[in-house]
Amino acid sequence: MSLVSRILSALSALFRKAPRYEVSAYRTLYDALVTRLAREGVVVGSTARVPRVEIHTIREMERLDKEGALRQVNFTVESISNKSLGNAVTMNEDNLRLLTEEELTLDGWTCLGIIPVQLQDLIETSDSNKILYRILQECTTWLEKIKTDPVEEVDPETEEND
Repeated sequence: MSLVSRILSALSALFRKAPRYEVSAYRTLYDALVTRLAREGVVVGSTARVPRVEIHTIREMERLDKEGALRQVNFTVESISNKSLGNAVTMNEDNLRLLTEEELTLDGWTCLGIIPVQLQDLIETSDSNKILYRILQECTTWLEKIKTDPVEEVDPETEEND
């Protein structure tokens, strides 16, 4: 058997065994992050208002376990202020505290932790001479799908009546 045939055979066997948890954590994670970061005086989400926090560039990586339940997800939390860079930095520090001080609750998933991995500042000037100060905090999290027992369907014709 040629090398190409062996590779194709291995890939075919791999794809025949579909992961048990072939669902995305994207929506659940995004919703949980928005809920966690919402606070008085700071809008969370895409809007023109400032100060604000935006969650973007969510990248769900390949499955990390045999069953496909464990995921690594990278995301960016952007703190935007029109007051000063220091104000954006303070917003970012508040975001980090909110994200890491207690376990993040997700529907159907367990969050195994959030790690800040990269920080970047960006000062943006628009045509109207407005200055926006941005802090982009990239984070990595690991999510595990909560396993549920399959619900047994009862066939009404075979169900015994007591």
